[in-house]
Amino acid sequence: MKTKFFIVLMTVLIASAWQISTVFGETNTDNAWFDFISKDKDEEKPKEHGKKDVHKHEAWIKYKAKELGIETEGKDLTTLAKEVKEAKLMKKASELGIDTEGKDIKELAMEIHQAKVMKEAKQLGIEVEGKDYDDLAEEVLDAKFKAKAKELGIETEGKEVDDLLDEVRKAILDREAESYGVETEGKKEHEIVMDIHEAKIYDSAEKLGMDTEGKKPKEILNEIFENYAAEAKELEIFPFENNDDKFYLQHHMEDHD
Repeated sequence: MKTKFFIVLMTVLIASAWQISTVFGETNTDNAWFDFISKDKDEEKPKEHGKKDVHKHEAWIKYKAKELGIETEGKDLTTLAKEVKEAKLMKKASELGIDTEGKDIKELAMEIHQAKVMKEAKQLGIEVEGKDYDDLAEEVLDAKFKAKAKELGIETEGKEVDDLLDEVRKAILDREAESYGVETEGKKEHEIVMDIHEAKIYDSAEKLGMDTEGKKPKEILNEIFENYAAEAKELEIFPFENNDDKFYLQHHMEDHD
């Protein structure tokens, strides 16, 4: 993958993709990694998107609707998900001082992304004056990846940003897997991520004093959203933990499995 194509891909993922803008929020506590897929061979199906896919996140969508003050009565899940997505974008635009009048959701999402790139560039000490937006976004990504690589003890000299991302992503997954006792040998990356998610769910359930007997991970996660959200937030445990590293893992599924 060439660097410029990589930048375009990341921009599309962050700014306009339905799954990311709906499922992964703008704050650390929103970045829950719970896009579960079946791990049973006889139940595997091609990856689905859109209206069918949204039902995988029903508990989260209803939780966010309640948090955002959105009425849920009589609405189907797809409609509710769209309202949650729009409300989150409007809230973020307001926080960033972006005028929303007369703008569609995609246009607004792109402006939010651009504003966030500008903000991060300044925080990273990157000069923004007179630079093309795509070039600036590339500088920000490059700086973030190199900073993360340094934190993880990865050599960055002479490496392309997409190659560096591969190493950073693998190091993050290995660290998470080791932390939760997840075996990685012979597994694809999405399988490792799902196993880490599952381990985190059971870990959270234990810390919350939940009864998990006979319950599937997705059922436990739904119960956390429905009945234990306040406690989980206070404890800062999954799915309300700090997930800054999610930034580095967003596109691992389709590119590397």
